[in-house]
Amino acid sequence: MLLDDTFVTATYTTPLASSWVTPPDGIKLERRTRLAAADVAASDLALRPSSELLLLQRTHIAIPDVAVIADNVGAVALRAPVRPDEIQATPVRLLDASGFAELLARATLQSFYGIAPTAWVRDDEAPEAARARAVIVAGAEALREPEGGCSEDLVRAWFILSARSAVSHLLLAPRDMRAHQLREGVAALDAARGAGLARRREWRPALAEREGVTHERANAFWAAQRLALEDADRQSLVDLLRRGVQGASALAMSNVEFRDGA
Repeated sequence: MLLDDTFVTATYTTPLASSWVTPPDGIKLERRTRLAAADVAASDLALRPSSELLLLQRTHIAIPDVAVIADNVGAVALRAPVRPDEIQATPVRLLDASGFAELLARATLQSFYGIAPTAWVRDDEAPEAARARAVIVAGAEALREPEGGCSEDLVRAWFILSARSAVSHLLLAPRDMRAHQLREGVAALDAARGAGLARRREWRPALAEREGVTHERANAFWAAQRLALEDADRQSLVDLLRRGVQGASALAMSNVEFRDGA
């Protein structure tokens, strides 16, 4: 089982890293801070950014029992040297931003802020990177106070624009995974989630301090976080995927499928 190990998923990953819970025999848990969709094998159960459902939809299906949802405060931010309403068009620099962060940016920059992206740039050496007046950051970096300019929470922007929460992570299961294997995997993550919530006062302040996130900002972020999909979140996910793939030729949207009863 592969887990995206980030500030956002820490309620799942911290108990595993701290050995507060032990996975059952036969389940190998691997936490990684950098993992591409191409690294997820067809047989892997994986907690991944929701955007990767677009890339893995032929081999994997979404499991609603394990997820990360941000209600109106999130860890994706637009950084700009001036107020967003002073920018008409610009290249957009994706600074170590996840696919989910890119989805949010594509869904909100023009629709909410009126900024027309002229290019989407991941390569720091690309000429457009130096000209970008809009920079997208994610994770703990998005929650830190910027050194200058403006910072806008794109999860909040999405919430205002759509009246919906943002699903940042999903448990993706192989379509042919046997029911008992899936139940064991979900149970292991459920145990980790339970331990993370029960012992949150032990690890959350320390993590926030280590990552340079203020106590107030970290508390607001975690207070707005939920860890399993509700019915309304499914439609929110579909809406974000549809809006977020606009202009992204590498991504294609098909029906989003869920496997219930894990």
